[in-house]
Amino acid sequence: MEHFKYVAIVLVYRNVKDLEECIDSIYRRIPDSKIIVVNAFHDEESKGRIQKAAENGGCIFINVENKGYSYGNNRGIEYARENFSFEYIIISNPDITVGKFDSDMISRHPEYGIIAPRIIAASGRYQNPMGVIRNRLSERLEFIGFEKNNKFLLMAGIGINKLIRKAVVTIHRFDKRPYRIYEAHGSFVIMSKIAIDALYPVYDENLFLFAEEGVLAYKAKKADIKTGQFDEIVIYHKEDGSMKLSNLSLNDEMKKANLYFYKKYVAGS
Repeated sequence: MEHFKYVAIVLVYRNVKDLEECIDSIYRRIPDSKIIVVNAFHDEESKGRIQKAAENGGCIFINVENKGYSYGNNRGIEYARENFSFEYIIISNPDITVGKFDSDMISRHPEYGIIAPRIIAASGRYQNPMGVIRNRLSERLEFIGFEKNNKFLLMAGIGINKLIRKAVVTIHRFDKRPYRIYEAHGSFVIMSKIAIDALYPVYDENLFLFAEEGVLAYKAKKADIKTGQFDEIVIYHKEDGSMKLSNLSLNDEMKKANLYFYKKYVAGS
């Protein structure tokens, strides 16, 4: 088997616009890497354009049914496990660019099986860490908020998490060392081979979109896989990709995903 330190899985749904820049930034910034472009099939025209961009960029291209984020990334992980030896898997959206990547720091901290970079949104907002601790009160408030369509309880749950997150991030503001968190944003996340093997299959394919980060955080904590915030890795997230091209009712999908997540993973745990 061919060996790479990093195998990056880029799941694409129609969004060829950002893909070439994503591929270029990964190969320029991340040493000893190979990209697998996974096309969530929409039509032959978009498939052809995505395949051309992938192959011109020196990537592996695979085509799968459009069954969502979890399904597509699981197929990419399967392909990587069957065809390469590697040390880390990167799960990436196509609408990102890599600004800075410190591979030496990752190697110096093998205690972290899941690595969350500093992800900077188009607005300038930092998207990591999504959660610094597991907060059962917030989980319960958000569940009731979604279940009862109660916006006050939903925002209360989200707000409590934000306050805790802000306090911890402030404490570590000038600390270049990684620190432990609970939940990493899904647009760009790095997982060690050890973590992949322990969590396999990594994602829950009953989820089409949303709540995947919660599943990963829950499974990692249960398996004693540590998640670390690495601010010396910098990712820019355009947030103009596949979701805007979908025909989904995103609010309905978010509600459905979060209710499923709570009932399966949180209730009774």
